[in-house]
Amino acid sequence: MSGQGSPTATSSVNPLLAAAKVGALSGAAGLIYGGAAGVIRSPNPMIHSLSCGIHWFACGSTYWWMRSNIITLHYRDNASPQERAYVSALCGGISGGVVTRVMGGRLVPGLVIFSLLGYGGQSAFNYVDKWQMERAQNPSKPFLQRMAESKYIPLRHLSDEEYRGMLSEKLLGIEAEIALLDEKIEDLEKTRPNPISTSINSNK
Repeated sequence: MSGQGSPTATSSVNPLLAAAKVGALSGAAGLIYGGAAGVIRSPNPMIHSLSCGIHWFACGSTYWWMRSNIITLHYRDNASPQERAYVSALCGGISGGVVTRVMGGRLVPGLVIFSLLGYGGQSAFNYVDKWQMERAQNPSKPFLQRMAESKYIPLRHLSDEEYRGMLSEKLLGIEAEIALLDEKIEDLEKTRPNPISTSINSNK
Protein backbone atom coordinates (compact mmCIF):
# COMPACT_ATOMS: atom_id res chain seq x y z
CA MET A 1 0.00 0.00 0.00
CA SER A 2 1.20 3.51 -0.78
CA GLY A 3 1.57 6.19 1.80
CA GLN A 4 -0.94 8.50 0.12
CA GLY A 5 -4.47 8.36 1.44
CA SER A 6 -7.48 8.27 -0.81
CA PRO A 7 -9.55 11.46 -1.37
CA THR A 8 -12.46 9.89 0.48
CA ALA A 9 -10.37 9.19 3.56
CA THR A 10 -8.89 12.69 3.46
CA SER A 11 -12.28 14.38 3.14
CA SER A 12 -13.64 12.30 6.05
CA VAL A 13 -10.70 13.06 8.32
CA ASN A 14 -10.65 16.84 7.77
CA PRO A 15 -14.21 17.50 9.06
CA LEU A 16 -13.54 15.33 12.11
CA LEU A 17 -10.27 17.13 12.83
CA ALA A 18 -11.92 20.53 12.41
CA ALA A 19 -14.81 19.44 14.63
CA ALA A 20 -12.35 18.28 17.29
CA LYS A 21 -10.56 21.63 17.20
CA VAL A 22 -13.82 23.58 17.52
CA GLY A 23 -14.90 21.24 20.29
CA ALA A 24 -11.63 21.78 22.13
CA LEU A 25 -12.04 25.57 21.96
CA SER A 26 -15.66 25.28 23.06
CA GLY A 27 -14.71 22.93 25.87
CA ALA A 28 -12.02 25.31 27.12
CA ALA A 29 -14.53 28.16 27.11
CA GLY A 30 -16.98 25.91 28.94
CA LEU A 31 -14.40 25.07 31.60
CA ILE A 32 -13.71 28.76 32.22
CA TYR A 33 -17.40 29.68 32.29
CA GLY A 34 -18.29 26.68 34.43
CA GLY A 35 -15.54 27.49 36.91
CA ALA A 36 -16.64 31.11 37.26
CA ALA A 37 -20.32 30.20 37.53
CA GLY A 38 -19.58 27.27 39.86
CA VAL A 39 -17.83 29.52 42.37
CA ILE A 40 -20.97 31.66 42.56
CA ARG A 41 -23.76 29.10 42.32
CA SER A 42 -22.48 25.56 42.93
CA PRO A 43 -21.13 23.98 46.13
CA ASN A 44 -18.74 21.95 43.92
CA PRO A 45 -17.15 24.41 41.46
CA MET A 46 -14.77 21.78 40.09
CA ILE A 47 -17.55 19.38 39.13
CA HIS A 48 -19.61 22.22 37.68
CA SER A 49 -16.67 23.43 35.60
CA LEU A 50 -15.96 19.92 34.28
CA SER A 51 -19.62 19.39 33.45
CA CYS A 52 -19.79 22.65 31.48
CA GLY A 53 -16.55 21.80 29.69
CA ILE A 54 -17.88 18.41 28.56
CA HIS A 55 -21.22 19.95 27.59
CA TRP A 56 -19.65 22.71 25.52
CA PHE A 57 -17.14 20.33 23.91
CA ALA A 58 -19.92 17.99 22.80
CA CYS A 59 -22.04 20.87 21.49
CA GLY A 60 -19.18 22.56 19.64
CA SER A 61 -17.78 19.44 17.98
CA THR A 62 -21.21 18.08 17.01
CA TYR A 63 -22.34 21.44 15.69
CA TRP A 64 -19.26 21.95 13.52
CA TRP A 65 -19.29 18.40 12.18
CA MET A 66 -22.94 18.66 11.14
CA ARG A 67 -22.51 22.13 9.67
CA SER A 68 -19.40 21.19 7.66
CA ASN A 69 -21.04 18.10 6.17
CA ILE A 70 -24.26 19.89 5.20
CA ILE A 71 -22.39 22.75 3.51
CA THR A 72 -20.00 20.35 1.75
CA LEU A 73 -22.47 17.67 0.66
CA HIS A 74 -25.68 19.62 0.13
CA TYR A 75 -24.38 23.00 -1.06
CA ARG A 76 -21.11 21.75 -2.62
CA ASP A 77 -19.16 24.35 -0.61
CA ASN A 78 -21.03 27.10 -2.46
CA ALA A 79 -23.59 28.20 0.11
CA SER A 80 -24.59 31.85 0.30
CA PRO A 81 -24.08 33.79 3.55
CA GLN A 82 -27.80 33.57 4.33
CA GLU A 83 -27.83 29.82 3.69
CA ARG A 84 -24.84 29.43 6.00
CA ALA A 85 -26.75 31.31 8.70
CA TYR A 86 -29.75 28.98 8.30
CA VAL A 87 -27.53 25.89 8.39
CA SER A 88 -25.76 27.19 11.50
CA ALA A 89 -29.09 27.78 13.23
CA LEU A 90 -30.30 24.27 12.32
CA CYS A 91 -27.11 22.53 13.40
CA GLY A 92 -26.84 24.64 16.53
CA GLY A 93 -30.37 23.80 17.55
CA ILE A 94 -30.03 20.06 16.92
CA SER A 95 -26.63 19.65 18.53
CA GLY A 96 -27.39 21.95 21.46
CA GLY A 97 -30.82 20.46 22.15
CA VAL A 98 -29.70 16.84 21.94
CA VAL A 99 -26.52 17.31 23.97
CA THR A 100 -28.40 19.34 26.58
CA ARG A 101 -30.98 16.57 26.86
CA VAL A 102 -28.29 13.88 27.15
CA MET A 103 -26.56 15.91 29.88
CA GLY A 104 -29.81 15.93 31.86
CA GLY A 105 -31.25 19.27 30.75
CA ARG A 106 -34.40 20.12 28.84
CA LEU A 107 -34.58 19.67 25.08
CA VAL A 108 -36.62 22.67 23.96
CA PRO A 109 -34.70 25.43 25.81
CA GLY A 110 -31.40 23.99 24.57
CA LEU A 111 -32.72 23.78 21.02
CA VAL A 112 -33.96 27.38 21.02
CA ILE A 113 -30.92 28.90 22.71
CA PHE A 114 -28.34 27.13 20.56
CA SER A 115 -30.32 27.85 17.39
CA LEU A 116 -30.20 31.55 18.20
CA LEU A 117 -26.51 31.31 19.03
CA GLY A 118 -25.75 29.55 15.75
CA TYR A 119 -27.75 32.00 13.66
CA GLY A 120 -26.45 35.07 15.49
CA GLY A 121 -22.83 33.94 15.38
CA GLN A 122 -22.94 33.16 11.65
CA SER A 123 -24.74 36.43 10.88
CA ALA A 124 -22.11 38.39 12.79
CA PHE A 125 -19.35 36.53 10.93
CA ASN A 126 -21.04 37.28 7.59
CA TYR A 127 -21.23 40.97 8.43
CA VAL A 128 -17.57 41.17 9.44
CA ASP A 129 -16.50 39.21 6.35
CA LYS A 130 -18.51 41.52 4.06
CA TRP A 131 -17.03 44.59 5.75
CA GLN A 132 -13.50 43.26 5.32
CA MET A 133 -14.10 42.49 1.64
CA GLU A 134 -15.44 46.00 0.99
CA ARG A 135 -12.52 47.52 2.84
CA ALA A 136 -10.04 45.42 0.82
CA GLN A 137 -11.63 46.53 -2.46
CA ASN A 138 -11.84 50.19 -1.39
CA PRO A 139 -8.80 50.91 0.81
CA SER A 140 -9.37 53.81 3.15
CA LYS A 141 -7.35 56.99 2.83
CA PRO A 142 -5.01 58.16 5.59
CA PHE A 143 -6.62 60.06 8.44
CA LEU A 144 -4.87 63.36 7.66
CA GLN A 145 -5.91 63.15 4.02
CA ARG A 146 -9.54 62.49 4.98
CA MET A 147 -9.41 65.50 7.29
CA ALA A 148 -7.98 67.67 4.54
CA GLU A 149 -10.68 66.56 2.09
CA SER A 150 -13.50 67.14 4.58
CA LYS A 151 -15.84 70.00 3.72
CA TYR A 152 -15.98 71.03 7.37
CA ILE A 153 -12.26 71.82 7.57
CA PRO A 154 -10.92 74.96 5.77
CA LEU A 155 -8.01 73.02 4.29
CA ARG A 156 -7.60 71.24 1.01
CA HIS A 157 -5.37 68.34 0.12
CA LEU A 158 -3.19 69.08 -2.92
CA SER A 159 -1.73 66.48 -5.21
CA ASP A 160 1.80 66.84 -6.57
CA GLU A 161 0.52 68.12 -9.92
CA GLU A 162 -1.75 70.69 -8.28
CA TYR A 163 1.13 71.87 -6.09
CA ARG A 164 3.43 72.26 -9.12
CA GLY A 165 0.72 74.18 -10.97
CA MET A 166 0.23 76.49 -8.00
CA LEU A 167 3.97 77.18 -7.81
CA SER A 168 4.09 77.86 -11.57
CA GLU A 169 1.26 80.38 -11.25
CA LYS A 170 3.04 82.15 -8.41
CA LEU A 171 6.28 82.18 -10.42
CA LEU A 172 4.51 83.73 -13.41
CA GLY A 173 2.98 86.35 -11.13
CA ILE A 174 6.40 87.23 -9.70
CA GLU A 175 7.91 87.49 -13.20
CA ALA A 176 5.08 89.81 -14.26
CA GLU A 177 5.67 92.03 -11.22
CA ILE A 178 9.42 92.16 -12.02
CA ALA A 179 8.61 93.16 -15.60
CA LEU A 180 6.36 95.97 -14.35
CA LEU A 181 9.08 97.17 -11.98
CA ASP A 182 11.60 97.18 -14.84
CA GLU A 183 9.24 99.32 -16.93
CA LYS A 184 8.75 101.77 -14.07
CA ILE A 185 12.52 102.03 -13.56
CA GLU A 186 13.00 102.76 -17.28
CA ASP A 187 10.30 105.44 -17.16
CA LEU A 188 11.94 107.05 -14.13
CA GLU A 189 15.32 107.03 -15.84
CA LYS A 190 13.82 108.72 -18.90
CA THR A 191 12.18 111.46 -16.86
CA ARG A 192 15.26 112.08 -14.72
CA PRO A 193 17.26 115.19 -15.92
CA ASN A 194 20.63 114.66 -17.54
CA PRO A 195 23.41 115.70 -15.07
CA ILE A 196 25.74 116.97 -17.90
CA SER A 197 23.18 119.32 -19.38
CA THR A 198 22.27 120.54 -15.93
CA SER A 199 25.90 121.47 -15.16
CA ILE A 200 26.29 123.37 -18.48
CA ASN A 201 23.21 125.42 -17.83
CA SER A 202 24.40 126.29 -14.36
CA ASN A 203 27.80 127.53 -15.69
CA LYS A 204 26.12 129.91 -18.08
